[in-house]
Amino acid sequence: WEEINSLVDQLLESVTSNCPEEEGMTLCNITSSDWRRVAYINMTDPGAECPRGLREVSNSTTGQRACGRAGNTTDRSVGCVSVFYPVNTSFTHVCGIARGYQDASVEAFGYAASSDKSRPRSVDEIYVDGLSITTGNPKQHIWTYIVGLQEVNYNNPGSICPRDINPYNFNSIPSYVGDHFYCETGFTNFMGNYGVVVWSDPLWDGAGCVTDTAHSCDRHGWFHREIEP
Repeated sequence: WEEINSLVDQLLESVTSNCPEEEGMTLCNITSSDWRRVAYINMTDPGAECPRGLREVSNSTTGQRACGRAGNTTDRSVGCVSVFYPVNTSFTHVCGIARGYQDASVEAFGYAASSDKSRPRSVDEIYVDGLSITTGNPKQHIWTYIVGLQEVNYNNPGSICPRDINPYNFNSIPSYVGDHFYCETGFTNFMGNYGVVVWSDPLWDGAGCVTDTAHSCDRHGWFHREIEP
């Protein structure tokens, strides 16, 4: 199974894991007739609906729509929701892309440590504000899309994208994630914008970065992982 975890402060507009079936399709520099689409959510399509467990959030002015964790719109408590997609065959490569929007205050890898700070949180726990893509049981991490609080430095480095501070805050990255992540923020400086969805600056597209330290914008687009069958 391939699992997608969407946390409370990440609004998902679209995600594609694996890709459409087509003879000789080249994806992630691999040409194969064996590519199969496993998951597809595209809220820009008229009539598209959020998967069960996710709620629709929309911008009445621009018509943009996204999917976030189910619950009332003022609930800022920590939590997650999982969506499962059956694969029903063995596979060795996963290729995908996602786009989301920042919803107010987030903590990037601020959840990576357990509540008492005595140990790092596992992939089975809430370890990130963003989107976690895993497979199998027990879970095997594939890719993490992270939402950082803001571009400029902050007194809680774990809330900033790991590549956006000097020195880079790699100590906050869980070992099972490693370098398999993208991170971006919608705010240059958060300034207490609670309850604000940053519709004007989609996440994980490499655009909208302002400061010289926003190195995370250098990494974006399609992800690719090779998986043990």
